[in-house]
Amino acid sequence: MTASARRSEPLAESLAHLDRLAEECGIRLDHAFPVATLTTLRVGGLVDRLATAATVDELIAALALAHGAGVPAGVLGKGSDIVVADAGIRGLVVRNRADEMVIDGDLVRAASGVAMATVVKRCTAAALTGIEFGISIPGSVGGAVWANAGAHGGEMKDVVLRVDTWSVANGVATMANAACAFGYRDSRFKKSGEIVLGTVIELAGGDADDIAARVAASRAQRTTTQPLADQNAGSVFRNPPGDHAGRLIDAAGLKGFRIGTAQVSTLHANFIVVDRTGSAADVRAVGDHVRRVVADTHGVELQYEIEFVGEWGPADAWATATSRLAGV
Repeated sequence: MTASARRSEPLAESLAHLDRLAEECGIRLDHAFPVATLTTLRVGGLVDRLATAATVDELIAALALAHGAGVPAGVLGKGSDIVVADAGIRGLVVRNRADEMVIDGDLVRAASGVAMATVVKRCTAAALTGIEFGISIPGSVGGAVWANAGAHGGEMKDVVLRVDTWSVANGVATMANAACAFGYRDSRFKKSGEIVLGTVIELAGGDADDIAARVAASRAQRTTTQPLADQNAGSVFRNPPGDHAGRLIDAAGLKGFRIGTAQVSTLHANFIVVDRTGSAADVRAVGDHVRRVVADTHGVELQYEIEFVGEWGPADAWATATSRLAGV
């Protein structure tokens, strides 16, 4: 028996336990699900089990069930900003479709599964300003909070009042903005294992026509400058202080650089696009090559903004591979 087979035995037993618990609780689990179909990049292998949560309570129930069965679990929102390994993801992935949203005056309470575009559209209709930048964020509210996502000079830390979370240790908890440790494309949630259940956003009243015009301008800029028609995961690298990753990559002559099924976009150098039959390994190979060339050319080590999730094997000097999605 190989070492990998020995390691898989305990997980197989835990997954069987999870299947029994899910059946008892009436939770549907899909087996060996092609999780790539749920991501914007559309590459990667199978996840052992997939559950879909339509509400925050269902999200908590699925995560708690996995913990009780000893199965690693993570949450997937709209599937942007991630690259799933070709070998797939071990354990349970919970597809977050909790989309409750309430507007009360200047406050917006949104569950973590709500699309950022939906938040922007509803707030625009309500003549609330401050979240217009979110029209350029393709993910969910939970993912945007988790990454402190931003665009057009705005980011989530500017509008988040408080965040509701769940963890094995503390159950459901609420924390104020200051406790979230927001940084550039960063937050405490990237390290703590706490799951973002939802957030309360504080905005301000404004002129509906002016707000709509700003949203339309941001949408138009995104459409003309980003390869939205191609399979991509969003911006690949974080902007280094005082500069832009796309400019550095372009200046290094890397637009159009290709390895196998993946290439640097010819429209925006900070995007990697893949063919319809693309592989995650090719995406990572292109990204790591870009990092090496930019470091050699400009003396700047670009840091990944996208997350590598699943079974990537040992991390190397360049990649930031993780073994699971954010979760427990």
